Amino acid sequence: MKVNNIEKKGEMHLAIYDDAEVFENDDGEKGGAAKGIIQGVIEDVETGSVTYTFELPDGTYAIGIFVDKNYNNKMDRNLFGVPKEQFGFSNNAKGNFGPPSFEDASFTVSNDMKLEINL
Repeated sequence: MKVNNIEKKGEMHLAIYDDAEVFENDDGEKGGAAKGIIQGVIEDVETGSVTYTFELPDGTYAIGIFVDKNYNNKMDRNLFGVPKEQFGFSNNAKGNFGPPSFEDASFTVSNDMKLEINL
């Protein structure tokens, strides 16, 4: 998987979800492991692109990402709730007033596959 267009260095929070309810209700208030997240990454990134490799069993998943530029372990938002830090989702899905639906962001794994997510 390749994540593109990282504009500012920070801490990449990437989560792979196998649970639609967890995905759709995760607003980035707390980084790290949680039920419904089967794999992920939390590590420093520079500007540009970064590539990750995951081994997942066949199934349906969705990915959520944000770059925590101030290292406070959450996605910062303005007074209106709009994210102030870069974020993205698998399928480059977009949400209205929150994350996209699991259906819009989900993909099915079978054999080898490559994904690209643009922040």
